[in-house]
Amino acid sequence: MLSRDDHGHEADRDHDHARDHAHGGGHDHGQGAIRAHHGGFTPREARQSRRLLMVLALVSTFFLVELGGAILSDSVVLQADALHLLMDVLALGVSVVAMRIAVRRPTSRFTYGLRRAEPVAAVFSSLLVLATTGLILFEAIGSLKGHATPRANVMIVVALLALLVNGLSAWLLHDAIEGPHGHAHGHALNLRGAWLHLLGDALGALAALVAALVIRYGGHPAADPIASFLVAAILLYGALRLLRDATLVLLESAPRHLPIATIREVIAGFPGVTAVRDLHVWTLGTGHDAITVHVRTGSRDPGFGQRLSDHVRGILEAEYVTVQVEHLEPGHEPSAGGS
Repeated sequence: MLSRDDHGHEADRDHDHARDHAHGGGHDHGQGAIRAHHGGFTPREARQSRRLLMVLALVSTFFLVELGGAILSDSVVLQADALHLLMDVLALGVSVVAMRIAVRRPTSRFTYGLRRAEPVAAVFSSLLVLATTGLILFEAIGSLKGHATPRANVMIVVALLALLVNGLSAWLLHDAIEGPHGHAHGHALNLRGAWLHLLGDALGALAALVAALVIRYGGHPAADPIASFLVAAILLYGALRLLRDATLVLLESAPRHLPIATIREVIAGFPGVTAVRDLHVWTLGTGHDAITVHVRTGSRDPGFGQRLSDHVRGILEAEYVTVQVEHLEPGHEPSAGGS
């Protein structure tokens, strides 16, 4: 006889939600993760949110400066970078909203909450980068057919400022994504989309600076649009990777850091497990992984599912772990590798 817990998972009748679900009251669970499940930011997520708002304010302010400089210098690559900066403002705004939505409390309709808002935002950001890349290429191709020589001195000043602002903004977000030990946590997928925009802007500023120096010291004016092609290639590569990763989350693909074979080995190796069935793993968003499994055991311990759930979560660091236990009668114990 199976009962359904309040997150839509099936749980064995021998243990209730407080005993078998990853967020049960009897689990050794970090307070930050509990806050994330019940609504609100964990300390790491709050830091990420502050960094994102800081970057949004910085980029929004500098956009006007770069746009004015691009018009004054008559530079194609600076105009492309300013256009991308405008897309950044929109993408960063979407990322802020997505972070706020993602930490809302679970409801009877959205039993896992709205963590998927962030991969959706990441898809939006990647498509926005692709659209911007197309515009950059269009402008660059048009400029190759004939374009007045840009004002190199103005280009150099504006490009240096853009490189400083965009580089600082990209670093602020990258530091928030990686964390102190180089691991991605919290809203990493969503922030990667924002970071990709900023990285493109920083590279655009660098390309503009190189082009300005080439023109300043007698080089051909075509260096300006040619620099735009380099920026477009880098943006295209990053956008396609982000789109792939976000789509895999939305399709409920098993995350790379939690291969099925490894999870099965951890569960099958737990004392008392005689068979592992219906193993499923997916992620709601970076750092919010879920595992459900049906196991057979000859143990009559009513707390077996609780202990196995704690074991799996402790080793694999999954946020949601649901174990369905089938207690076998003596003499009916298949091997742990069964399915």
